[in-house]
Amino acid sequence: MKSAFSLVSGDRQEGDPSDWDFRLLFDRSPVGVYVVRTGRICYANPVMGQLLDRDPESIAGEPLLSFVHRDDRSEVETLRRQAGDTDPSRYLTRLVRADGQPATVEVMESPLDVGSDENNREDAAWVGVMVDVTAHRQADLKIQDRLNFEQLLANLSAGFVNLPCDQIDSQIDASLQSLVEFLGNDRSTFIEFGDDADHVMVSHSYAAAGCQPFPIGPFAVARLPWYINEFRSGKTVFLRSLPQDLPESAVKERAHCLEEGIQSNVAIPIKVGGQRLGGLTFAFIHKPCDWPREILSRLGLIGEVFANALVRRRNEQLLQEALSENVRLRRQLEQENLYLRQQAVVTQHHGRIIGHSDAITRVLADVERVATTDAPVLLTGETGTGKELLAQTIHELSARKDRPMTVVNCASLPATLIESELFGRAAGAYTGAASAAIGRFELADGSTLFLDEIGEIPLELQAKLLRVLQDGRFERLGTAKTISVDVRIIAATNRDLEAATRKNLFRSDLYYRLSVFPIHVPPLRDRRDDIPSLTWAFVEAFGRRMGKSIKTIPRRTMKQLQDHDWPGNIRELSNAIERAMILADSDTLHIETPTTAREGADEQKTLKEVEREQILRVLEKTGWRIRGGGGAAERLDIKPTTLEARMAKLGIRRPNQR
Repeated sequence: MKSAFSLVSGDRQEGDPSDWDFRLLFDRSPVGVYVVRTGRICYANPVMGQLLDRDPESIAGEPLLSFVHRDDRSEVETLRRQAGDTDPSRYLTRLVRADGQPATVEVMESPLDVGSDENNREDAAWVGVMVDVTAHRQADLKIQDRLNFEQLLANLSAGFVNLPCDQIDSQIDASLQSLVEFLGNDRSTFIEFGDDADHVMVSHSYAAAGCQPFPIGPFAVARLPWYINEFRSGKTVFLRSLPQDLPESAVKERAHCLEEGIQSNVAIPIKVGGQRLGGLTFAFIHKPCDWPREILSRLGLIGEVFANALVRRRNEQLLQEALSENVRLRRQLEQENLYLRQQAVVTQHHGRIIGHSDAITRVLADVERVATTDAPVLLTGETGTGKELLAQTIHELSARKDRPMTVVNCASLPATLIESELFGRAAGAYTGAASAAIGRFELADGSTLFLDEIGEIPLELQAKLLRVLQDGRFERLGTAKTISVDVRIIAATNRDLEAATRKNLFRSDLYYRLSVFPIHVPPLRDRRDDIPSLTWAFVEAFGRRMGKSIKTIPRRTMKQLQDHDWPGNIRELSNAIERAMILADSDTLHIETPTTAREGADEQKTLKEVEREQILRVLEKTGWRIRGGGGAAERLDIKPTTLEARMAKLGIRRPNQR
């Protein structure tokens, strides 16, 4: 290596034979050879000049790092420091040619001992060999890129396996983002074709930083007619250079590309089961497309994955809708059947309204007049006067009698649940609402809805109720979808609603809407002549239930019944007779009437005491069983929900719950 030393040490003798041998060897080398001292090139052979696309003589004296790609310089310096002044080094790096294009080279360098100061690193010298591996490197990178691309497609496809339908949209969005980041385009969009010939649906879009995503929603074909029709006809649209690649007829497309700054665009149609469902589009804004055409078929496969996922979701939605409709119809049928079973005992209601007194005769006349209309009816009167029975009679005499009347006891429902009960709810409308449920208004569509104890409806809900009465429309709790129904309203109350409106406790507009045809149901004390008939009717009913036969009621007992004021009205009379029937041990019935103070202030208290006593007595006899055959609700001839509400109001609880 004497001649190599002379190149860097400066002690060459002109014409030295060894020097000529050295230059001849290096100049004819098939690889690039160079010698560096103090970081600058002292010698470069012709192949080195070819690598850099420069004259070898012009390279001499230049820093070697000036020809290294700026992104690789720090790495090269680090490798040199690690090798030191005595160890050879080997690495890959990129050179920058005179035309600005990079060339990948493999470098092997060895230090030269030229008598420099060991402590002076800047005086170090070395000889290097460069081999152009650009073609091999590009081939390797292409193979690696292809492998990475195939891996990306596999990962994206795997992401849709067993994917819940509610996650498909977000998975497609994430996949479009991954494609943009890997492929280097600026915007990717998934478009769905439908039955509308004038529009396509942009369902998903992702744009790289600095670019606007395509607006989601319907897109008019007339805005880009040539492009969309080509795309929708099943042709792949590959426009590398825009707007030059567009035909003369694509006037709107040309203007769109110039306005958006689009340099290239690719549109790949997607088929599933032979049907064109949509496709993928890729826009290039910051640079033109450099993709090979073979990549398009692979992108078409991931587009099919998207389309299959959307088809699966659409089919599952249709199936779910069909199942939901079946469930809704089944539940409605079950609830209608339940109402029919619950109220089968009160069919032929006109015949079950017992009494011939003037007071009840006037009421029945009003019932017959209003029954054939659809006018709202407001039944007023004290508790226990039979308002629900009259409501059922009105319904049975109306044109709506073929469907069961729906009953809602407004007082038995908590204020937090009454809106859901009346109008229904969507799944998740509130905590604990795990599933959707139809409301009583939907259940009563085409029939009659009886709102018992209407005065207990919260003030904030009355406006929504008024709207239903006015135009027959409402929304389920938790959804904005409007539902229309045809419902006839019959309401009942034991409160003075007119007085409540004056105190702003009840909406006056709702009151006037409800009381189109008011009917006041008289208390039992105003129809004393009907008490004997009612008494015998109850005796026969309880006798059949208990298996007892009563043939005689003493005249004195009947007189006591007629003289009693019955603050609990017919319900209290029924309870008194049931109690007597339970105690009866012969065919003669003795009935004890509860003692009642005449003062109005004490009447309510006594009624509560009597009612509480009777409920407790029946509960004890049934072992505190409320529902089912022989339960307390059946014995008291009231609904289980009504009994539970009365128990809560009267503070009645099972002994082991106290």
